[in-house]
Amino acid sequence: MSLMWVSVSECNQSHIYHLTQMIKDDENLQIVLSYGAPDMDRGDFGLLKRKTEQVLSQLGVPLHLKGCQYLKTAVELCIQNMEELEGITKRLYPDVARIHHTAGETVEHAIRHAIGAAWQRGDEGVQKKLFGYSRMEGKRPTNLEFIYRLADYLQNEEGKYLS
Repeated sequence: MSLMWVSVSECNQSHIYHLTQMIKDDENLQIVLSYGAPDMDRGDFGLLKRKTEQVLSQLGVPLHLKGCQYLKTAVELCIQNMEELEGITKRLYPDVARIHHTAGETVEHAIRHAIGAAWQRGDEGVQKKLFGYSRMEGKRPTNLEFIYRLADYLQNEEGKYLS
């Protein structure tokens, strides 16, 4: 069984067309319609939260850093709606900041710091798997690339979290 969360307020005609095609292709598909964000602590979304924490830990993101909390929220928002990444500084950071009652610039800086720390201490194999390179190659992902790759990985890994 597949599960998809869909925000009614974010739906347009193109989304509805794709939803109907997906329903035709997969009779076991369940669609949850909502006007707000899903309750991420229940059911499959609780599993997503735990999986996100696990991957961040494997990547070496220190779980005590505020940037880690912001990354978890950013990834969850992107899994719900990948369009969040179209305007990372104008849309995603302010959305994360509202949830955590802080400023967008604070979110950006904390995430950059958490990624920097992770890149120095994380598992090179996991880095290579997710990004195609590791710290040994002298490269480090941008905030956008880090969030996008993590959200994409979690969507494809679970196979049921679609935006």
